[in-house]
Amino acid sequence: MNINVSYFSRYFFLLFAILLLSACADDDNLDQPTELVPFYSEYYLDVTWHKSTGEGTENQYVFLQPLILEKIAVTVSRDGVLNIISLTTGDFDPDIELDTVISAGVSGNEDVWLVATRDAHVIAIDAQKRREMWRTRVSSEVLARPIIHEGNVVVRTVDGKILSLNLDDGKIRWQYQRAIPDLTLRGTSEPIVARGKIFAGLADGRLIALSPDDGSVIWDIALSVPAGRSEIQRLVDIDGDAELYGRVLYAASFQGRVAAIDVERGQFLWARDFSTHTGVTLDEKTLYSSDEKGNIWALDRLNGATVWKQEKLAYRKLTRPTIIGDYLAVGDFEGFVHLLSRYDGHFVARFQLGQFDDLGWELGTGIIVPPIIKGEDRVVVVTRGGILYVLALRERDDDF
Repeated sequence: MNINVSYFSRYFFLLFAILLLSACADDDNLDQPTELVPFYSEYYLDVTWHKSTGEGTENQYVFLQPLILEKIAVTVSRDGVLNIISLTTGDFDPDIELDTVISAGVSGNEDVWLVATRDAHVIAIDAQKRREMWRTRVSSEVLARPIIHEGNVVVRTVDGKILSLNLDDGKIRWQYQRAIPDLTLRGTSEPIVARGKIFAGLADGRLIALSPDDGSVIWDIALSVPAGRSEIQRLVDIDGDAELYGRVLYAASFQGRVAAIDVERGQFLWARDFSTHTGVTLDEKTLYSSDEKGNIWALDRLNGATVWKQEKLAYRKLTRPTIIGDYLAVGDFEGFVHLLSRYDGHFVARFQLGQFDDLGWELGTGIIVPPIIKGEDRVVVVTRGGILYVLALRERDDDF
């Protein structure tokens, strides 16, 4: 395997810098996680069931998202075990051993499931026959889930490439390559394939639209421009997922901006200063995001104006918000799932996930994968320790 040492050195440099900054902070530093304040609500979150899905990510920054289908959840463990779990009962079907180290979550549909590996492979599994279809070597590790679109698979690698593979046999159709900065965040956003284009946010703060046919560039714009003297100050990585609403793409970068882009013309409709690595979530009127400081924002989708801001989860390392009915669900580093009103940001419910071993030690319960909504009142959450929970939103009765 041809390993480019510069990729790893960038990650270690960034980690070292963060640890150094943390070590210089005193107990009064504002970066300390906000203590949670109790509140009363008419609603609460209740565990329907939970299951261990195998080896989790623990302290590694790897997003092992489950694939939620109509009747089952498909999960993958860090050590390459694919689990198929009934969403109704929590019962397991026979698992699938892939014999590799996994670097991204599960994607796909009712027919094909896709995973990616640390040693730079994309693997396709026949969902009906429950066996591997093909395994294709790409140029480097894949941290974002591969995306299926019209008989092809779109893949992003950490060395700045976007590739198209044939879904039937895994053969590479084309690849686009872009130089990446000397220092990037650990992660890549998932591409969006819609309206005859592939949209991707890059590590240098640029947004591109590619042709799905041959990978040619349709448009290329700068969401954020690096500023400052140090490599850390110049980080403008688009690490979080963007979202498309009609012909408008909404995206945000770290230490940069959040913006709305007309995807037909490749032009900005509005933009404002913002910093996040978690990405954005949309409804018909509002854009939601958790910023780098742990504040949750609601912005007007049409002009970017602030609708509300929730500051009581500051520095709790929040996930991207997920919409469940009239509420937003976010997870944090201690395994809390918070439910907030979409309309004014007040807290509606809160629940801390937790698993303990035979000695009473708590297993990894921090949450980095955004909660996933199933139905009108179910929330699916997977923890760093590899525990998958199905939570239900319930209304308290008078005697609760």
